[in-house]
Amino acid sequence: MEKLKTNFVVVLVMVPLMFFKSEPALGQSPIKMKTTSIAYNYKENGYSWANWSDFEEASMLVLMDLDRERITIYSKETQVYDIAKDEGKTTDSDGDEFYSFLCVNEDGKACRIRLAKLNSQGGRNQLYVEFDDMKWVYYLRAVD
Repeated sequence: MEKLKTNFVVVLVMVPLMFFKSEPALGQSPIKMKTTSIAYNYKENGYSWANWSDFEEASMLVLMDLDRERITIYSKETQVYDIAKDEGKTTDSDGDEFYSFLCVNEDGKACRIRLAKLNSQGGRNQLYVEFDDMKWVYYLRAVD
């Protein structure tokens, strides 16, 4: 649990930087973001992923509350994810950065939430919510 708290400090500093915020990161919890669009994907026949849907406009508030170790997405039905494990940061071959968290929703179902900074696309930001059989992705922007 102590490692999780330490990694949260790193995320607390890095997430605002993902959005090119110039203010100091400390004391900004919860971090507020807004979605601008959403796309979905699901498993067909239980084993292969379908193609991603087209992005649709979607304006929702996202709160990343590091003190409470919780991510909340205020969609039509509020999505609440408790962070069980900070899986750390990875960078892919395009230079895109991903911060991954193993989470549990209100129903006790495990999922992975990934914050992405797409350096290959001019620094665009995304939030992925990934379950075993379905996943969706939001484009994000910072909220002042």
